[in-house]
Amino acid sequence: MNMRTENGSLGRLLSPNGVAIIGASDNPGRIGGQPVAFLSKQGYQGRIYPVNPKYQTVQGLPCFARVGDIDGPADLAVVALPAHAVPQALREAGAAGIPFAVVLSGGFRESGEDGDRLQIELVKAARESGIRVIGPNCQGVVNLHDQMFASFGAINEEPNLRRGPVSMVFQSGGLGFSVLLLCEMLGIGFHHAISIGNQADITTSEVLNGFLDDPDTKIAVAQIEGLSDGRDLMAIGRRAAELGKHLVIWKIGNTEAGARAASSHTANLTGRYDIYRAAFRQAGILEVTSVEEMADLFAALQGDRLPRGRGVAAMGISGGAGILFTDRAVTGGLDMVELSDQTRARLTEILPSFGSAENPVDITANVFNDISQFDDALNVVLADPGVDQLALLLASLPGERARLAAEAIIKAADRHDKPVMLAWSARRERAAEAYAMLEEARIPIAPHPVRTADCMATVARHVSRQAHLAGRPLFPDSAAPAVQSAGTEPRDHGTLDERRSKELMARYGIPVPKEIVLTGEDVGNEALADLRFPVVAKVLSADITHKSDIGGVKLNLQSADEVRQAVVDIRKAVAERCPDAQLEGILVAEMVHGDAELLVGALNDPTFGPVVAVGMGGIFTEVLRDITFRVAPFDADTAREMLEELRGYEIFHGVRGRPALDVEAVVRILVDVSRFAWDYRDTLVELDLNPVLVGARGQGAIAVDAVVGFQAES
Repeated sequence: MNMRTENGSLGRLLSPNGVAIIGASDNPGRIGGQPVAFLSKQGYQGRIYPVNPKYQTVQGLPCFARVGDIDGPADLAVVALPAHAVPQALREAGAAGIPFAVVLSGGFRESGEDGDRLQIELVKAARESGIRVIGPNCQGVVNLHDQMFASFGAINEEPNLRRGPVSMVFQSGGLGFSVLLLCEMLGIGFHHAISIGNQADITTSEVLNGFLDDPDTKIAVAQIEGLSDGRDLMAIGRRAAELGKHLVIWKIGNTEAGARAASSHTANLTGRYDIYRAAFRQAGILEVTSVEEMADLFAALQGDRLPRGRGVAAMGISGGAGILFTDRAVTGGLDMVELSDQTRARLTEILPSFGSAENPVDITANVFNDISQFDDALNVVLADPGVDQLALLLASLPGERARLAAEAIIKAADRHDKPVMLAWSARRERAAEAYAMLEEARIPIAPHPVRTADCMATVARHVSRQAHLAGRPLFPDSAAPAVQSAGTEPRDHGTLDERRSKELMARYGIPVPKEIVLTGEDVGNEALADLRFPVVAKVLSADITHKSDIGGVKLNLQSADEVRQAVVDIRKAVAERCPDAQLEGILVAEMVHGDAELLVGALNDPTFGPVVAVGMGGIFTEVLRDITFRVAPFDADTAREMLEELRGYEIFHGVRGRPALDVEAVVRILVDVSRFAWDYRDTLVELDLNPVLVGARGQGAIAVDAVVGFQAES
């Protein structure tokens, strides 16, 4: 039986025609015995080839002494051997023409220096033999549609798991398979599940692309602790949207302590969580933070009905549930629509006199005494043009009434092609038929109004986000030539002083104040002739980062005499407090003013490469940490989104008599900084423009101070 699906380069891994178990055991309780036992027990239709020179048969199947002796098609080798024996096993499997291997064995990079050397040898063996590898240090691969359990652990002992359109890859096998089982209990069906382990060869990103190639997968999911290829993941998120599919990520290891645990567990890089979240948003990736949230979203996304807008209506048999749903829905960004006059008039005719035709609609429990009333109310509300999706708040409606309600809901959803989600907490044994009907029709169910509102709001934001990103490149054309000229080039190393940093920013079109550098103690009037008073004097030294802290800044100087005195005072302060600093001179710049202060920066993240940050400046920088990120390079629309995410963004519109700010000037600076960060991606360490002063609308924005850091000279 040929079970292979046309799902790209990983097709033979995900749907193998035959599985060889290298290190097979006759004991079904051992790691090498479990894949043999459960491939047979679960009904896998491909060939199963135990490989072990110790046995003639394993669990009733013919056993082969060497993988090269296998007498039939085999697309996948499951390796369950001591770590030191794995590289040779891969060479032999590759020589036998097997394209993929799953290495269950541990004792590699996760175990220290000796294991690291073994993993290097494993990768070398795989490259030389042409075999692709999942793992090592993983729990295996499962295909529920084909009942293919090339794995070990508790997942193998779960019969008749629900099949569905969700495929998941996870770095932690124990956590990942437990999440699968919990979601399955909540009515979610899966196709593929892959424990990726150390990712010595095949990466999470490759697996996700394989899922997207699979016609039976609608939702691709990854549980990650860290990544080394963040931009690849972003590209996959955009590809999912183009294919009409969804990429969902559960990122763990987000606290400092969690990040340390992630590093010791999988030897992966874990970047800053706020950068991950920004990258997910930029790429249209859905992030989840709990199993319950994951299950709700899977249920809502697995069907073909998605909201066309943010207008939501709620119908329920509890006024309190309607209020609870409304509070949460509005907080999540949904619009509780005002139903049309026609809709409200018709509901008034249908509902008991003590019901309510206002949104949220109180249909009362009485409608279930005559199910036609419930059916009529459903169709009336779903037909309202302002309603994009409907929440049904059914409390714990049980038994026959639940079954009749389920029939009406399924028919109405099909008729109107709008999403319907239930907040319903009936015990399954009291409404088994209704649950089965609704799950078969892929009508999502959450146990209470809060989870229902959260899920509906998340899905509406996600759909809107995907529509907003449609047709836009993930990154603008990054092949444009870098803006460079003599004097400051990528070969520069270490931290540039303020003057050189500003020169570099000016080459990228970023406005900076007019300024001069005084290198001697004598300050003649002619040196200041081109500047307009008042001015500021600052110490110029790459060795002094916090100039104000050592008395290295003098503000609001009104004359040449005041500048001369400031130069004396600054040189004295440097000599006393930073005697070892190399002083390049005193920077004198025209003072500029603005109506708001921003911090704009860039850094090179180990996961995503150059990243740009913007935040509210002044006291807000340290106290409120109001800051947001995007991966560079990006366009003006993305820059505007960054500003709109700031909690302090309201001040850009003008508050308490203050003028509206020049948003577009800041947008241009952010785009130019993103271009700079991308151009210098090989050498940039960080950039700090602080403060950037923003004027009223039409008056621009200007970087008052700048520090650029490149990699130190090797």
